Amino acid sequence: TFTRTSATGCDSIATLNLTVNVTTTSTTDVTVCPNQIPYNWNGTDYTVAGTYTFTTTSATGCDSVATLNLTLNAATTSTTDVTVCPNQLPYSWNGTDYSAAGTYTFTTTSATGCDSIATLNLTINTTTTSTTDVTVCPNQLPYNWNGTDYSVGGAYTFTTTSATGCDSIATLNLTVNATT
Repeated sequence: TFTRTSATGCDSIATLNLTVNVTTTSTTDVTVCPNQIPYNWNGTDYTVAGTYTFTTTSATGCDSVATLNLTLNAATTSTTDVTVCPNQLPYSWNGTDYSAAGTYTFTTTSATGCDSIATLNLTINTTTTSTTDVTVCPNQLPYNWNGTDYSVGGAYTFTTTSATGCDSIATLNLTVNATT
């Protein structure tokens, strides 16, 4: 209130009703994946996670301050190294069968909604083979090879597991000389 004396000598009281409009504020929390960058907010592109502000004028003519909290989720990656034997092919990984050694990728969506890239490094061990040629006289029979006795000439195979865990196939070519 403001009191003063009027021209007629009476009190003159003026009352001011002052209203102060408040600055309006808002906060926006946004989480994006790398493939959604740049993120556009209020006409500006953002490529790095952080807190950003934008000031404008509200409908009441006062400042309006908007805050953006930008979070960047990372794409997830994983690598699987697998070594198999030929008899274990095809190798099934993420619903696909693979029959050749190589590097393969599988892209899906992670729990955070971003890309999840899995890599398979597939190695195929080889089957090992060996051949043994033996010639014996009849008096040297039976011929024992890998725990088995052989009394007749011929080709024989023995399959076992190699140090790499794969098949190892040994072949015996047994020749029996005739007695002269």
